Amino acid sequence: MRLFQHDLFRRSALFASSIIASTLVGVFSIPILMAQVGATSWGHLAVLQIAGQFFAVAAAFGWGATGPSMVSAADREDRKSIYVESLVVRGVLTAILVPLAAVAGLALTGQSADVVWLAAITYVAPGLSAGWYLIGTNRPTGLFLFDALPAILGQVTGLVVVSFSPTLASYLWSTATWAVLGIAASCAFVLTRKTDGPARSRTRVSWGHLLRTQLGGASTMLAASVWSAAPTVLVQALSPQSVPMFAMIDRLVKYGVLALAPVLQAIQSWVPEAGAEEVPHRSRRAVAVALAIGGLGGGILAIFAPLASDLLSLGQVSIPVYLAILAGAVFVCESVAQIAGLSSLVALGGTRHLAFSSVVGTCGGVLIACALVWWLGVLGAVLTMLVVAAWLMSYRVVWVGRLSARATAGGLA
Repeated sequence: MRLFQHDLFRRSALFASSIIASTLVGVFSIPILMAQVGATSWGHLAVLQIAGQFFAVAAAFGWGATGPSMVSAADREDRKSIYVESLVVRGVLTAILVPLAAVAGLALTGQSADVVWLAAITYVAPGLSAGWYLIGTNRPTGLFLFDALPAILGQVTGLVVVSFSPTLASYLWSTATWAVLGIAASCAFVLTRKTDGPARSRTRVSWGHLLRTQLGGASTMLAASVWSAAPTVLVQALSPQSVPMFAMIDRLVKYGVLALAPVLQAIQSWVPEAGAEEVPHRSRRAVAVALAIGGLGGGILAIFAPLASDLLSLGQVSIPVYLAILAGAVFVCESVAQIAGLSSLVALGGTRHLAFSSVVGTCGGVLIACALVWWLGVLGAVLTMLVVAAWLMSYRVVWVGRLSARATAGGLA
């Protein structure tokens, strides 16, 4: 019973509403869109989404990684000014990156100008989201209303519109409109919170300083974005016959990581909010929570992945038990790596260690995958995922221990 009364459990449950609702709408929209616009156009939409999300990561410039812990640890009267400073920088980056995303979408899909521009707005605009701020200030209701709900409404109304006018442009007009409305609403919500202090900082912060402080977070998110897609691309290039099996394993692991997100969001605001003296203890406790959740989720994945793959593929893809066990191990390492890095390390001031681990993991992972996928096919791809996840977990946990020990010693001195 104590578990259900713990603040972390309550926060995780509240943050889960946004992810559950968004996931359900996204899953159910796939067959409807395919039926209305055709498999080819749906495939082009998926490519536009992936390309747009990469540019959105660049536009967010690391605030999604470091922002929640930063704003949670800040004095309440300084919070709004932190948001405004980030909004200005992200606004300029978004204005530059939306046209680039449209050009990339045109080159990749050959779709019409209106489709690629609307897709760029839809998928790059989240770089301006206040989601990280709402997570850091522990406002799950605001996160749902101003971050998740506009995206959900965009998809739902888009599905209604596309049933009358079965084109990608019709669907994307709706999603782009709601994306812009969501950004405007979240901005208005944050700026009208009087308890979060003034919008203008008491001390002027230069752009150079802001960009330098965010380089670690930006490097982390860009490296993670590249690594998220790299194994699939390499399997397609080096072992194309293994794509269906690997795609199923990759999808199941990512569904698991998605289920972990509410816990991560809750911990990101919980670790630093009690003050600097509590951060070392809470950082270590967060790692323990991650090990417990990762172990549970990894065990479930290892046991049920073969059955799930059979059901989802209608018997066309069946994951062998040994690959399911490896996938479960990947999830354990990934769970600990994410929570240790994005909550504990950031709260302890270890953003550069977070970035270093991500960049080295991505670069090393690509090199290892090239060899192992060519040699072992799908087994090589999954082994590479495990190696990278284990590196991220080990490096980050070690540095959480070192930095928390230093912080404790400094506090006792």
